[in-house]
Amino acid sequence: MCSFASILLPKLFRLYVLSLIVLSGLHANVNTTEWYWHGQFPWVYSHKEKGWHFWHTGTDGNFYRWKDSNQTWYLYDRSMEKWAAVVAVGSSNQNAENTSNSGSKSDSSDKSEYENWWDYYDKSDDTSKDNSSSTPEGILSLNLQLNGVTRDYLLYVPKSYDNISPIPLLFNFHGYGGTHNSHLTSADMRSLAEQENFLLVYPQGSLDSYGSGHWNASLPGGDNKSSADDTGFVSAMISSISQSYQVDANRIYACGYSNGGMMSYFLGGSMSDKIAAIGSVSGTMLDGNPDPTNPVPMINIHGTSDSVLAYNGGDGSTSTSDILTYWANQNGANSSPKVTNLTSGNVNVEKSVYSDSNGTTWVEHYKVKNGGHVWFDLDLNGSNTNHLLWDFFKKHDLNGPIASN
Repeated sequence: MCSFASILLPKLFRLYVLSLIVLSGLHANVNTTEWYWHGQFPWVYSHKEKGWHFWHTGTDGNFYRWKDSNQTWYLYDRSMEKWAAVVAVGSSNQNAENTSNSGSKSDSSDKSEYENWWDYYDKSDDTSKDNSSSTPEGILSLNLQLNGVTRDYLLYVPKSYDNISPIPLLFNFHGYGGTHNSHLTSADMRSLAEQENFLLVYPQGSLDSYGSGHWNASLPGGDNKSSADDTGFVSAMISSISQSYQVDANRIYACGYSNGGMMSYFLGGSMSDKIAAIGSVSGTMLDGNPDPTNPVPMINIHGTSDSVLAYNGGDGSTSTSDILTYWANQNGANSSPKVTNLTSGNVNVEKSVYSDSNGTTWVEHYKVKNGGHVWFDLDLNGSNTNHLLWDFFKKHDLNGPIASN
């Protein structure tokens, strides 16, 4: 196992420092304390194009940006002061530094597009998509009081909800330094909730001493970033939502990205009487994760080139294989999985299924070859990351596997 404070923060700090080095060449007076983050990427709004751009410093020392408007990575050419497209990112590996710029096209925008961009990071003035007052369509922005603290969350109620039949509830937790709004943008499950008829929640983590949203994914102690009661927050959300909507108490699920994946593991261990199944995308499990008292099915999606939470562990991080073995053992599944090789575009994905003697699947894992620290954009026989998670969840409830129709 590992410590969130000792593992994730130093790696994010190195990315942060590397970004500062590159950005210092663009403007010396950037107030980096006012940055917003999309996963591990800082992002900025382009007033010229009226769209969002995600910024990333590559391991090759070059500077990249992702244009949300045309789903393309661009490399910044300092000599020409222009951006050139290097790859259309349609696969799970969003590490633009691993691509070549052969056949690249020139971007119509130039550095003037970002004149005074640092001014856009005044939180008191921002009306961007990451401002809690700017709520995405169809989303309810809610809060509750817990131990004298106001905690926020987003709730999506599908149009198919009839207020009569109880329906499942799914939590999706953002990563460290993220927000519920930005995570909803990168891991938007609203259309899936509409199709499958479940309530969807994006909670907001409390701020640590660095002003970063986080989840305490361990028992109280050194592995946590604050004293916030996040399991109490989850319990309070379940109670509050259940008072207003018909929630199927046997079908409450939790998934998350990075630190949010850690939170899902922790809920599986600490709330196995309420959480029917869990999922982690680019996450790991901390030392303080308690053993569940009931079986908790688990799905895990992780990239082999994850530079923040290494797939094979090391640097104090728990290996993915150890996590899979742990949950297989907890659920009484065979420790030797059935392995299938799949492809998503030009990305190879290895699927491992851990089943019991009756053939019931308890643990499912997707090993994304060369995949980075991201919420993956997969297409496995028509299923993306969101579908993989939900297709696994809906086969289980608190009472065990759900019989197929």
